Amino acid sequence: MQGWPSYDRAPPLSLPLPFLLASPCWLFIAGLCLMSAGPGPLDRFDPAALAAAHLLALGVLGNAMFGAALQILAVVAGVSFSRPRLLLHALFWPLQLGCGLLAAAFLNGFLPVLLLPAAALLGWALLVFAGFGLHGIAKSPARDATTRGMASALAALLVAAGLGIALAGTLGAAWPLPWKTLLDWHALWALGGWLLGLVMAVAATVVPMFQITPAYPARWMRHAAMIWPASLLASGLGWQLTASWLAWLPAWMAALVFAAMTWRLQRRSRRPGDCGRRFWQMAMAALALGLLAAWLVVADLLAAGWAALSGWLLLFGLGAGAVLGMFYKILPFLLWLDLQRKAPPGARPLATLALLPESAQRRCLLVFSACLAMGCALALGGLPGVAAGAGTCALAARVAWDAGRAVWRHRACARNWREAQAAGVMP
Repeated sequence: MQGWPSYDRAPPLSLPLPFLLASPCWLFIAGLCLMSAGPGPLDRFDPAALAAAHLLALGVLGNAMFGAALQILAVVAGVSFSRPRLLLHALFWPLQLGCGLLAAAFLNGFLPVLLLPAAALLGWALLVFAGFGLHGIAKSPARDATTRGMASALAALLVAAGLGIALAGTLGAAWPLPWKTLLDWHALWALGGWLLGLVMAVAATVVPMFQITPAYPARWMRHAAMIWPASLLASGLGWQLTASWLAWLPAWMAALVFAAMTWRLQRRSRRPGDCGRRFWQMAMAALALGLLAAWLVVADLLAAGWAALSGWLLLFGLGAGAVLGMFYKILPFLLWLDLQRKAPPGARPLATLALLPESAQRRCLLVFSACLAMGCALALGGLPGVAAGAGTCALAARVAWDAGRAVWRHRACARNWREAQAAGVMP
């Protein structure tokens, strides 16, 4: 059973907002990195590709997922924030500094003086965030599908962060550890356990609420939080022991079932013209295509360049598609909720569509679609990095402009109320 959100428990706007606003800034920097990618099919170990991938994973998706997860932990799982300002500074600045240092380390040949501080800062931010969330969920009476799924995703984040720290120590401080094995497991739990796991958890609440769809099947809601990490673990162990493409069947089947269910629910939406629905449909299509490409690469049926294509489809297509589908709903809702709290007696806050119009999301969808296609062409060597990077920068500028306009409208409304109260026009 899925609990209904309680917005009385929502944290102050100052906690999730900086994370959401930082996300398009890192997307722009990721686009600049893609511009420096070499010609031909993209190699996943190319310094520019590594930097762009981690800027996407940590700077773009990490910030957006932190901001959304903090809100959902409060309103769905009932997690309390006794010192939100302290939590913000403990998470926000280490995440931003660590992300920048890590990208710089990749672009400068894994320079230890950059790589090790980056690992320390990012390890702190990720481990503190995951630990705080798991501690809050453990104390919460909520046991709905989203809460259980978030607990599973946060546990995966702990694992992925620990493996990332071990990788940094291996590459930057010569720790005697098998870096290739660490890399495989790090990618598995970061992409599968944390990214897709959180998307699965959040979808249980966000898709029916914002897209006005039926709920996910009850059986999936009850067991997804256990089925998904168990299938990831089984596939990872099977691959390490047998190196056979058949080992990935459990994880791929579970992910495809989720994609098919979400696509089916989107088709039954009572808001068929809503742009957020299109973002989710594209994200699920990218998930299915990315898994197919990865499977064919593992089975040695496609060239290695397709591995970069699979990564782009999963990291950008699935990750950015789902995040943008939620961003254009969550940001204006958070701004509206803040205005609702601050509204003087008799005053009405701006509606969410007045803060961030539907037309803005439609324009973003067009730019995102073009950017997704250009990234796929870049991965296969059919487009220069400059073009794909420019498209990514254009998407970042589009999102930043829309978010900035929404925040400006929010502050203008609050300022008008204060001026009216000072003039004695409003109580």
